[in-house]
Amino acid sequence: MAVPTTPEGLPLDDRSNALKIPLIVLIIFSSIFVAIRLGINWRNRNFFLLTDHLLWTGHVIAIAGGACCYTTAVYGAGKHVWDPFMTPHRLEKQLYYVWLSQILNLYGMALVKLSVCAYIFMLDFSKTFRIMIWTSIVVHVGVNFVFPTVVLFGECTPYSKHWDVTGTKPGSCWGSEPRVISGYSGAAVNIATDLLYTMAPLVYISRIQLSKRTIWGVRAVFLCGLVTTTISALKLYEMKALADTKDPSFESVNLSIFASAEVFVGAFTASLPPLRKTFETFLREILPTNLTGSSGKGSKVSRQSYVLDNIEARSTAKSWPGKQETDGDSELGILPNEEIPRPTNNSDQAITKTTHVTVTEDDRSAISRRQDQWA
Repeated sequence: MAVPTTPEGLPLDDRSNALKIPLIVLIIFSSIFVAIRLGINWRNRNFFLLTDHLLWTGHVIAIAGGACCYTTAVYGAGKHVWDPFMTPHRLEKQLYYVWLSQILNLYGMALVKLSVCAYIFMLDFSKTFRIMIWTSIVVHVGVNFVFPTVVLFGECTPYSKHWDVTGTKPGSCWGSEPRVISGYSGAAVNIATDLLYTMAPLVYISRIQLSKRTIWGVRAVFLCGLVTTTISALKLYEMKALADTKDPSFESVNLSIFASAEVFVGAFTASLPPLRKTFETFLREILPTNLTGSSGKGSKVSRQSYVLDNIEARSTAKSWPGKQETDGDSELGILPNEEIPRPTNNSDQAITKTTHVTVTEDDRSAISRRQDQWA
């Protein structure tokens, strides 16, 4: 079917659905995982930590930004500027909701990133790593929060000049340079911080004694953060491609999708660490045994071995902390139950030793013992 055209021969194809449908999918998909994470954390301790509050607040703000972005399509985003649908009134409405969606996406992304930082601080990093993370927070807040806020609220006086299509309203606006600098620097910082927040936990787990299965599960969880990095890179590319366009309402669809996806996928990846055990089960089903390993690090047990029940060193403690005293969302929250240390009355940092007894088919008289330690 031929594309309808104007009398001047210009195309009238419409990409508004290409903007609407991904937004709906992203909102539903991310909301499911955020709800699961919050539900698990509430079940574990009956209250939320700072990282949880930052996540759900940022996600709610991002949903509001996604709703505004969806509304831009209602008023013509995805259509050509010469489309008869694009009246001055509709174009003003579209630019107004573009401005709102930029602000809400900005604040939503900032809170989601801070939620990731708050979670990472629960890991037992060295002083050098903590300094690096604090530095990244300062840079992130400055480049992705303060600077763009100044640009969005200070670029035009009054604010309505942002969507003044006819140019009849009194006031003035800056040039495009501050907005361009803010966009490029924000995307670059997002890429850098995504890489840091993804690699730092991987460095952490390489320094502790865990089973292969656990390591692969944790790796899978945190490597999902690279998806957000890829989206940030694509957004940076689209910003460059859009710089000299003559048809912004049509050609900005990709940029709008990537800007929204960056926030919602970020919320999705931020929700994954408490769900690590689910990932472990999934990997155990699809990966071969020699890759995921057994429950002990470096253990080599035959597939036909007979594994006896674990013999655990029992603590002399008389009571266990209740739900509200547990630390299910710290680094222990990403470990399987058998690798979580149990406290004793003697010391908060006591080492618990778990001995697993394995009888192989080749030599049932020989008993091999291995020890997993967590300090």
